[in-house]
Amino acid sequence: MRNTTKIFMILSLATIAVGVILIARGDENQSSLTYIKAESYHSEFKITKTNEVIITEKIHIQNRSHDSKSFKVIGVYSEDFNEGLLTKERLNGYIGNRKQEILELDANQEQTFTINFIGEKETINTKQDRNPPEEIVFTVIE
Repeated sequence: MRNTTKIFMILSLATIAVGVILIARGDENQSSLTYIKAESYHSEFKITKTNEVIITEKIHIQNRSHDSKSFKVIGVYSEDFNEGLLTKERLNGYIGNRKQEILELDANQEQTFTINFIGEKETINTKQDRNPPEEIVFTVIE
């Protein structure tokens, strides 16, 4: 019975160690991309006839890893949500008219992307400011 307990404990510890390594690797992938807000700026704002809000931004992103990254972005617009412009605080980002979701950035590079953040209009028709999003959430595509 003691050998079974030891084997179980060793396997449990090994499983935990692998989990920690995978989580750390995932964090590394996420943190290797950085939103440079100081070099980003608001470009355009419009509301379509179907009440779709399109906020176009010039978003500067840096890839600090030694690997190229494919990723998706979400822009956080808390003020516009709280003031009644948007039905959701977080808006998916797209490139171009075809609404391409996946962006790519080479290793150790930075680039300014023109990104359309698209959401649904709530009650008001004006954007609160001319600032880029407060935050960008990255989802790395493996």
